[in-house]
Amino acid sequence: MSSSHSKSQRKCPSCGANLYVRKDVTRSESGTDRVDVMLVCRDESCSEPSRHLRTEHTQPA
Repeated sequence: MSSSHSKSQRKCPSCGANLYVRKDVTRSESGTDRVDVMLVCRDESCSEPSRHLRTEHTQPA
């Protein structure tokens, strides 16, 4: 699984810190990729450090 982070314009509703978009890519045995898109707060004391936004499925090329 690979992950990438990018800064978003959104603020965490719990603590007010900047949120980051994290995309976790998981490849299945059939060759399709699943991308889980999460909003992540990097404040270690935050009560809600991550929220799942959506899951994308990609077809092999």
